[in-house]
Parts: sequence; structure tokens; C-alpha cells
Amino acid sequence: MLLFISDLHLSPRSPGATRLFLEFLAGRARQADALYILGDFFDAWIGDDDGAEPFNAGIVAALRAAGQAGLAIALQHGNRDFLLGPDFAAAAGVKLLPDPYVLSTPE
Repeated sequence: MLLFISDLHLSPRSPGATRLFLEFLAGRARQADALYILGDFFDAWIGDDDGAEPFNAGIVAALRAAGQAGLAIALQHGNRDFLLGPDFAAAAGVKLLPDPYVLSTPE
């Protein structure tokens, strides 16, 4: 099973959406083979040095935990978080996708 999400716009100003995402990531998402996050995951990302900010660090830790539990996570930039880079990907344990990206699945 593949899961696709986009436009979550996570930020400290959206605690409800953040809570729902974290519950999803710790629960149902782990039943999938892969999770594809397709743009605007964060409402704003000013650079990978922003990963130490407490809110962002919590999201990074949750992504890493899901990945360590066996969920493959791929992320594509959006216009709000186009500065997500290799330091974020390494810390979160996600694969950054190029734009455009073609996903081929077996029939």
C-alpha cells in the first residue's frame, strides 16, 4: 500500500493538524509500504538549520521513528518548503524526490 499526502502546511500555529499528522504517522501510516509527502509539508522552511527549532525537531524525530519502524518516506518540495535539503533528509530519514518525479508501480 502506498500513501500520498500533500499541503499539510505544518506549523506551531496549526496544532490540530500537527497532532493528527503525528497520530497518523505513528499509527495507520506504518501499515503502508511507503509514504509520499508531495509538497508544502511545512508552512515555511527557511533552511536546514531550522531543523533544530523545537517544533521542527519534533516533526523530524517522528519521521525518523516511522522510518526506523519500516516505513519508507519520500518527500517532494513545495513552494513553501523548497529549502528542505540533504541535512533535513538525513536527520528525518527521508528521501528527497526531484521535481518532476515519475513513480512506476507494478500492475
